Amino acid sequence: MRVSLFYRAARGVVRAALGTFYRTIEVSGLERIDPSRPTILACNHPNSIIDPLLLGLCEERQVCFCARDGLFRIPGFGALLRAAGAVPLRRRSDHAGAVDNEGAFAACRAVLLSGGVIAIFPEGKTHSRLRVEPLKTGTVRIALDAVAARPDLGLRIVPVGITYLVRHAFLSDVNVAVGEPIDVAAYTSERGATSPETVRDLTSHLERALKSLAVHVEATEDERLIAQVTTIVAGIRAEEGLDEGGQSPSERTALVQRVVDAYRWARETDPTATEALRQRLETYIDERARLGFGGERAVLQHRGERRGFTGVAWWAFLVLGAPVAGYGLAVSLVPYAILRVSLAFTRPSTYRVALVKLLGGASLFLAFWTVATALVAWRAGVWAALVFALTLLPSALFALRYVTENRLHRVQWRSAGAWLQGHRMAALREERKAISEALAALRQRYLTANPP
Repeated sequence: MRVSLFYRAARGVVRAALGTFYRTIEVSGLERIDPSRPTILACNHPNSIIDPLLLGLCEERQVCFCARDGLFRIPGFGALLRAAGAVPLRRRSDHAGAVDNEGAFAACRAVLLSGGVIAIFPEGKTHSRLRVEPLKTGTVRIALDAVAARPDLGLRIVPVGITYLVRHAFLSDVNVAVGEPIDVAAYTSERGATSPETVRDLTSHLERALKSLAVHVEATEDERLIAQVTTIVAGIRAEEGLDEGGQSPSERTALVQRVVDAYRWARETDPTATEALRQRLETYIDERARLGFGGERAVLQHRGERRGFTGVAWWAFLVLGAPVAGYGLAVSLVPYAILRVSLAFTRPSTYRVALVKLLGGASLFLAFWTVATALVAWRAGVWAALVFALTLLPSALFALRYVTENRLHRVQWRSAGAWLQGHRMAALREERKAISEALAALRQRYLTANPP
């Protein structure tokens, strides 16, 4: 299928934007996507609008995205979706009574029969949990519908798991794992493409594949525990001389998955001791939060592990970068404040937060900077306004980097008071040391019973 000029331009902008926001986007398994065969990319959905943007980078062909029909009614964004060739899907949860997706299925069928690729999120919703939600059957029914129309189509469903190590955070890491393709025709040979058993079995296969590619924590209350244990185990591995230079996003994802499995094993083999260690970890996490440390619940990788500025370079950056960062904050503060206040008052639903930030933020910053540049041109002339305009985006990005680096080095207001409470900080450090020793012993027993 021909890739439209609009789609090429949009993909270039997206690649640049994501490359600026995230430190590392690691995509593994791209060789599993056969560009000569029709393909359905089926992905988990942990981060709203960012997920399809990342998924689009996995394919050189133009991807036909399937999205909930409500998104097409958002002014501006709906037009972009239509221009990119996206297909609206009606969800039962959004509409009373039965829904008619025959038109959407026909559009997807046409793309697949022409050898194209569609992308869909079979969980049927975006969410912020560290798990793969139970899958809807729509993805499989679209695939079986296409195979029923042409049995020799050679259609494959390719599962893709996305894991954000520090969700929504600037200069964080993302792992995009492409799994083994699922041959749809192989499931239709015995029972046929319309059999309910075929739909069930193929959906189950896809769900297992997604759980193996992304992080899947069964219980919500275990998420911050798994995240905290992962950072401690990463420290233990570093002390052992492993992971020289830090872990890649895929290595960290694999470590988290191993921690999840170890937790399951520990609860089965010694539930009493495991529950006692869990309670100890929960108390430790709560104390960190009270002292101003901890950050997001779903942080799987402490950004302090990233090799940033250290020693003299850090102090030079802190002192010499302050004026530039101050300028960047000054020219960004007004649109940023307006955006934050707007979010607080409008309270957009969870799946729209990222979209509102992306489109609303871009509009606010562009409008404010345009007005500011016009005022500079009026008071100081065109050349001064041109220089001013050229400094706006770089200085704003530098200010964001400056604030991020300060946070990595614990220079932030919410944790400043902790350093004045020496006894609590000392107790927290001692408790972390004791917990690390307990986890190291548990890790050794697990590795002995479950060798890699």
